[in-house]
Amino acid sequence: MRSTVPGPDDTRGIVDPAFMRTIVSLERYPPGEALDGLVDWFWAVAYELPEGMEHIQKVLTHPGSHLSVGTVDRAGRVMKPAGARVYGVHRRLDERRLVGDGWTVAAKTSGGLGALTDRPAHTLTDAEVPMDDVLGVRGVAATVERAGDEPARVAALRGVLEGVVARRPAPALALAREVTAVAAVAEHDRSVVRVEQLATHAGVGVRTLQRMFSQALGVSPAWVIRRWRIVEAADRAAGGDDVVWAELAADLGYADQAHLVRDFRSHLGTTPAAYTRSLTTV
Repeated sequence: MRSTVPGPDDTRGIVDPAFMRTIVSLERYPPGEALDGLVDWFWAVAYELPEGMEHIQKVLTHPGSHLSVGTVDRAGRVMKPAGARVYGVHRRLDERRLVGDGWTVAAKTSGGLGALTDRPAHTLTDAEVPMDDVLGVRGVAATVERAGDEPARVAALRGVLEGVVARRPAPALALAREVTAVAAVAEHDRSVVRVEQLATHAGVGVRTLQRMFSQALGVSPAWVIRRWRIVEAADRAAGGDDVVWAELAADLGYADQAHLVRDFRSHLGTTPAAYTRSLTTV
């Protein structure tokens, strides 16, 4: 498979992306041939806020995990020298505190976590752990930080992960790539609204698919389907056009608007109407 790196206008999952663009730079980089199907893409952010300013960036994370190196952690704690952390799938609305100046480079994976860490991905769901511990590699943060500018840091992290992959067993890598491909169906095919449909795409039974996702990704295929629908609903709301929520519910395969609203509140902690009112107009 060949990973497709989203363009700069793809801000799905970023709450209030219009405001985020005014204070944070965001770039994405390809995974490279050795990591294709294991890493979706690399991403990098950098910011420099005025003294005394604090920004809480909310993110409705994609169904995936992140192997991250940077000068701040999720809570905004400064790490100098840089630190390296692995974040499993985050099922709640994520909040990242930004103060001062900082940078992060990270690999996003929607099926490769189990293979990259050599442990069941579900053991890392909603968890944050030191990268060195789970990769079996020492000094990842120092290697990335001393690489130089942003593209060089991305290249350094890519090199670390390529070294990890070279030591992993072929069956684990094959499973990871299969789960990544099936998860992409849930992302892009809006006709898929049930696990049974996703299992048919994969050519396996529902229980087998559930075990595959637990091992490689860390969450159930049903959760992945729901999450992508809510990510799309939030993205539509952020697009600036008036959203007819009953029509959108039908487009996304919900039985009615009430079921969409319930899922939206579960994932974002607010109703679609309140979310729309909270967005910045530019």
